[in-house]
Amino acid sequence: MQTLKNSHWAATRVDSQTAPDIAVCALSLARRTSWLLDDSLGSDHRVMKMTVRSGFSSSRRVRKARWAFKKADWSAWSSECEAALADPPRGATAQQLCTRFTAALQKASARHIPRGARADPKPWAADPELEEAIADRRSAQARVDPAVPETIQHYVETRRRAAEVEARVSRQRFHQMVSEELNKPNSIGRVSKILKRWEGATDDDHRDGQAMEHGGRLLVKDGDKADAFCQTYAWVSRQVRVPKVDRLAKQQRKALTPSTCRECDGARVGCCGAFSMDELVRQLNSLKLKKTPGPDGITAEMLLHLGPTARRELLHAINSSWQEGAVPREWRQATICPIPKAGKDKRLISSYRPIALTSHVSKLVERLVLSRLNHVVAARNLIPPEQVGFREGRSVEDSLGRLVQQVQDGWQRPRSRKKQPADGETAQRYVLTAFDFSRAYDTVDHRLLPVRLLQQGIPLCLITWIWSFLRDRRAHTEVNGTKSRERIFRAGLPQGTVLAPTLFLLWAAPLADALKKIPGTTPYMYADDTATLCSGNTILVARRRAQQAADVLVQWAIASKMRVASEKTQVLVLSQAPKDAVDCYIKVAGETVAAGAQLKLLGVTLDRTLHFGAHCRNLRQKTRPRIAQLKRLTGRDWGLREQQLRAVANGYVRGPQEHAAAAWLPATPASHVEILEREVRAAARVITGCPVSTRTHALLAEAGMPPVSARRLSLAARFLAKARALPREDPLRTVADEVVPARLSSVTGWRQVGTEVWEAAGVSSPIEPILASRQPPWVTTNGVTFRLDVGPGLPPRAASAQTKLEVATLHLSGLPQCATLDAVETHQLRAGHWSGSAQYLHRIGRHPSPECAQCSDRGCRAGWCRACGEEADTPDHVLLRCPALMNARLRIFGTIFPSLSDVRRDDAVAALARVARYLQSR
Repeated sequence: MQTLKNSHWAATRVDSQTAPDIAVCALSLARRTSWLLDDSLGSDHRVMKMTVRSGFSSSRRVRKARWAFKKADWSAWSSECEAALADPPRGATAQQLCTRFTAALQKASARHIPRGARADPKPWAADPELEEAIADRRSAQARVDPAVPETIQHYVETRRRAAEVEARVSRQRFHQMVSEELNKPNSIGRVSKILKRWEGATDDDHRDGQAMEHGGRLLVKDGDKADAFCQTYAWVSRQVRVPKVDRLAKQQRKALTPSTCRECDGARVGCCGAFSMDELVRQLNSLKLKKTPGPDGITAEMLLHLGPTARRELLHAINSSWQEGAVPREWRQATICPIPKAGKDKRLISSYRPIALTSHVSKLVERLVLSRLNHVVAARNLIPPEQVGFREGRSVEDSLGRLVQQVQDGWQRPRSRKKQPADGETAQRYVLTAFDFSRAYDTVDHRLLPVRLLQQGIPLCLITWIWSFLRDRRAHTEVNGTKSRERIFRAGLPQGTVLAPTLFLLWAAPLADALKKIPGTTPYMYADDTATLCSGNTILVARRRAQQAADVLVQWAIASKMRVASEKTQVLVLSQAPKDAVDCYIKVAGETVAAGAQLKLLGVTLDRTLHFGAHCRNLRQKTRPRIAQLKRLTGRDWGLREQQLRAVANGYVRGPQEHAAAAWLPATPASHVEILEREVRAAARVITGCPVSTRTHALLAEAGMPPVSARRLSLAARFLAKARALPREDPLRTVADEVVPARLSSVTGWRQVGTEVWEAAGVSSPIEPILASRQPPWVTTNGVTFRLDVGPGLPPRAASAQTKLEVATLHLSGLPQCATLDAVETHQLRAGHWSGSAQYLHRIGRHPSPECAQCSDRGCRAGWCRACGEEADTPDHVLLRCPALMNARLRIFGTIFPSLSDVRRDDAVAALARVARYLQSR
């Protein structure tokens, strides 16, 4: 090591001639390193600035250029694209058509859409008083003489004053920023980012130029880092050769592949036919905007502004690819951006999450193919009902709810009175095992996947295109604007693509069937997260079945060229007897996995008795810091307004509590529910500013937040309705319909709580079933038309009102109830005489209050919104401003503050009216 010194031996202390600070460097850098003293930053030590002369420039953050769509000349852009694509070449392949289309859009975009990056943020302008205090401090520092104590004392005083002024100015600027900028309607996302940064859940601690380690090498340059990332990701998605499995797959594929597609018999009709313009327009309208483009630079905004000629050429290129079974290379390329994981070591490659950016044109084509694939899968029930991941209308709640209720039903069975009772006749013991696949998506074998699809009867035309879509996929990694060389990914489902989730569900479908063959075993699957629940009259029987399930799953993984991560596998005994959990273990992939006291499954922590005390404590540990951070954004005379605070608290604080709450909250005892109630009351006090002495019911009513005990009832009733609306063969519907006599008074579930709520509300079965599957996407349908008559049996004008009413009632009885109600609700809500409006009913005298029988004053509380209670529920309030409908607007429009043009859609108005009705019924 070498100690760095300057020629004058300058003192590093401000108020003395001593040099207690030292700078050290390696001998190899001594000749290229120098240092000097700079002004202090308010400390009594001076700044030591070291300079190292290296052979390359230091890494610097490169701001990525983005399209400025608000400044784009879309008319000129569309005209140029129309002219460039007017004369299509004859006999061109899909690759040639795609290259021509991409080049035309890129050329027009470069001319008519501005593109650039924001400048580096400049230091904020200092307050004049702060600038003066800093100048005084520096002046006093320059005049410090150790022999004159007065100069030292003057420097200390100026330094203290500068620190006080800086703290006061920083506080004032922060208060001003929160009060003015964060109170804007579109600043909810910015508030969430600030809170997550304070919480430590973001990745801002990663610094430019930070060295990384990979393979025993130290990586400093961005290019070396990018190459290391790409090499690692390509190695994970490499082609693994298993001769025995590969030979069997080759034989099966040869035997299963027909000479022509059995679905269309080579005629290319039905789901194998060419895509229509209606399908293209439908999928174009469903594209997500404001998304980063892929390697080709084309965005969804560009595709939406295409003219008729350009759309026809795009459809021509898509149909050429579909009929040829060949996917152009632009649709098989990706840019991978590593994103650091929160709380991980930023020097390791494994601490980063790869985010793949693919072509938006490719995503559009995938949507077209996926709509047809989903229809085939749904019509033939190819995905088992135990799989709830990436399926419309299904969620984590379904798996956890079925698990909790099934275990509780087994506990409620009578105790054994025989020496050898029949299996499942007495109170059951359970062993729950949660498995984890290592890199599940990235290791799907491209040679085995077509065999699985053929075995499930997927049309050959679909399989041919999907095979071409997966083969020869290439990607490069980008780190701070520096790109790596392109590599081939020979295995795995491409990340960031639309087709990948559904393909994985089809890939893993045989696993559920294999697990269900084991007696007393029930699988629970959410994408690649797989769990098995094994039951038995004794814990020994349940453990033996759990071992069989683990062996079956490992064998399936080996045959699928996948690996089960035994180190991440969890085992939990679910039993009312504590002794059952002693010395319980199974072997997974040769490793012993012992049962623990808790098990985390799909974001919920389960314990042996399913009382969820540990989960409630985890939620308290998670939400309490968030409430404290939210408190920092408000004060007596500054900060976020109540409306903003409520919106943030509902998502940021109550969000974790509501995760799959319908499954576990009804089973939670009151003592554990009280843990969550305290956090809700703390958040309500932050929103309203009420003191601790405020009564609970008044506090929560003022904050607009229901208590957890009330949510427990409503969630259970809603989940029971959802379960009984499913088809009868669905396992969740089977659990919901079962009638099990209660033996244990301490065991309650969502079915029991939901039934009690139904009885109190006067609701009875049957529940209207979920609507049947949709019409095939390749079938062109005409637009919706409105008829002013009520059918061929229209009575004459001279008919009585009663006759007209009877005919109309008879005609409407043949229509879906929701269609009739939606049309009426939409008309009334827009016209201002909505029957669900308290303001309208009060104005016509049908909603009187003790203080006011009838008036048209919108400030009268009798006409205020019954969902939020903030103002009169006028059409503008319901459609645009009601905070209770915030989640509904976010789901429908993608923003909680839609524009007037957005709420002109009939479906949007009907959806908001339906949600408002639901909230009022609560």
